[in-house]
Amino acid sequence: MSDTSAAPYLQVIAYYHAKPGHGDQVSELLGQLTAATRQEPANLSYDYYRSPQDPDRFVILEQYTDAAGLDAHRASEHFQRLGFGTIIPLLVSRTVSSALVSPTQPGQPAWAVAS
Repeated sequence: MSDTSAAPYLQVIAYYHAKPGHGDQVSELLGQLTAATRQEPANLSYDYYRSPQDPDRFVILEQYTDAAGLDAHRASEHFQRLGFGTIIPLLVSRTVSSALVSPTQPGQPAWAVAS
């Protein structure tokens, strides 16, 4: 029987709370950051969602091949410029967590180790 499990990956979940009234600006910048991040070699997935209850709150779901891929993302020109340089100064708070996810056989739950 062949191994049909997928390769492990790094799952990142970020919560952004924009300063009051800055949600539209953060959303526009996140759109630019999303497009650039999806071009990174180690990026598997990058999506952001805006709260329907509070337009200044966002959740970002990111997947990278490994921790080195996340490090490369954080060091990238577009993240330095858009993330650190423009988006983060517009935030009240930012929480980021990550976990190494190891998928198992189809139909079985994956397991994760927080990093």
